[in-house]
Amino acid sequence: MAGPHESIRVFAASRPSLRALWASRSGRFDRLHLISPSDAVAGESVTVRVQAWDEYERLHAIDGMPSLDSTDDDATVPADVSFDGNGPSVGPGNPEAGFTTVEVTFSTTGVQYLTAEYRGERFVSNPVRVHDTEPDERTLWGDIHLHSSLSDGAGSAADGFAFAREVMGLDVCAYTDHDTMGFFIPPRWQRERMHDRYFDRLKRTTAANNEPGEFVTLFGYEWTKQPTKGGHINVYFDGVEGAELFDSHAEATGSYEGLWEQLREWRDSGEGDVLTIPHHPAEAMYPFDFAATAYDDDLAPLVEVYSQWGSSERPGREGNRRPIRMGHGETDSPGTYVQDALALGHRVGLLGSSDYHGPYPGHSLMHAKPHLPSLAEWRRDGVGWGHIWRVWNEQSYPGGLTAFRAPERSREAVFDALRSRSVYATTQPDRILAELSVDGTRVGEADSTVTADGERTIRFEVHGTAPVESVTIVKNGEPFHVATGTTDFDAPLSTFAQSGTLTDDAPVTGPTYEDGRGGDADYYYLRAQQATRADSGYVPGGAAWLGPVWVEP
Repeated sequence: MAGPHESIRVFAASRPSLRALWASRSGRFDRLHLISPSDAVAGESVTVRVQAWDEYERLHAIDGMPSLDSTDDDATVPADVSFDGNGPSVGPGNPEAGFTTVEVTFSTTGVQYLTAEYRGERFVSNPVRVHDTEPDERTLWGDIHLHSSLSDGAGSAADGFAFAREVMGLDVCAYTDHDTMGFFIPPRWQRERMHDRYFDRLKRTTAANNEPGEFVTLFGYEWTKQPTKGGHINVYFDGVEGAELFDSHAEATGSYEGLWEQLREWRDSGEGDVLTIPHHPAEAMYPFDFAATAYDDDLAPLVEVYSQWGSSERPGREGNRRPIRMGHGETDSPGTYVQDALALGHRVGLLGSSDYHGPYPGHSLMHAKPHLPSLAEWRRDGVGWGHIWRVWNEQSYPGGLTAFRAPERSREAVFDALRSRSVYATTQPDRILAELSVDGTRVGEADSTVTADGERTIRFEVHGTAPVESVTIVKNGEPFHVATGTTDFDAPLSTFAQSGTLTDDAPVTGPTYEDGRGGDADYYYLRAQQATRADSGYVPGGAAWLGPVWVEP
């Protein structure tokens, strides 16, 4: 396992070019983002956020007005987009000049898109599912793994919540500051600060920014093992007031199993509900070994499969296009990947978040070329990893997002979606719509479980934010079906979707881990990969992970 001297070597090797940092003071326009709610009702207007970004992931002023259109010929859409300089004050770069909103009314049901053209280049919105009446369930979007200056991040959770709500149009957000890891301070100091005042301060900020029906703030924290000592777990509560801090340095909760035992006692006492989510389990400095843990599927029903660290779905040598690059990179140890957890028979679903250490939920910046945050950001936010990582060449990826399937924007509905695994993961900023069902049971329904009686039917559907390169249905760790599309990022909108109906009549065997352990139920999940923009460097196109659905004999 990697030690502190290796950490210093890795950090030193990532030092940036001073000339490049100096050049980063001013950027150039790179792209537009069009962000719409993923669900709309025909005849009712929705607010669409239009953002201009530079190559350093900063909001950027532009000249002229992009033109706007829709795949819905009968939609009411403004012909042009005007950036009037009245954008919000929070955000990297120039949010006042690089952000605006427009109102759009769709008329035709089905999946629709908005398109913008600026300087001869096409930009496409996220897909919007248009309904004829108010739907029973909506796809909500959230970033629920973030850090502020209360631990080792930069900026305040209050500013982060404002950015999530106003700029990114997120529905759900959570700051999960570390229990025992601050910014270059001993773990015991951070533990004391959290118990003395920071935990309660985060409670107050989370409660103050919750707006039922509009914007949901979840409360949680990160249970943090120190470098080379084990993995990290986020703890989420269904409420705020009764939440308690069970830290990783306390004797009773210093192990995964001890934490789960104490959380179960807390839940059984009637204080509320709670769940935990391991993240970046395959990172070499903080590995989470599913094979060596008495894993608790009830209290840990999900794994963060993707974040700015990369994907812990499977190793890079097995085709993972987003192997962990930050820190010490991915571990060679078995038992630390999501496919290992599933092979061991654990019932875990998949979600994504950013793990961004700053006030920009839904839009992490670390994968951009090394650049200098503005003086205003340093003054406002202080020093923390969120800004230092922007300066250093950490080789990260865009953060992740979680899609929640929920009937409303409320803490109860969002927490129920987590508990039932009615969620899936995407890369930022790709609000991809994805569906997977086996014999009519969708992910999150009926405990995501089907009883097989001979042949079963698997259906999938993906609507991307770019041309779909492939959709893979994974069964028991192996590709069961691959639907291929195109690698051409500029392909027409007709290539943005893939769907299919499959049958499987093989006997149910269940997966088997390398030491002979395994599960009795087969599992299926979906991995979608989009085409890659030509100038994206080492970062591949957007992706989504949805599932699993288990099939019992």
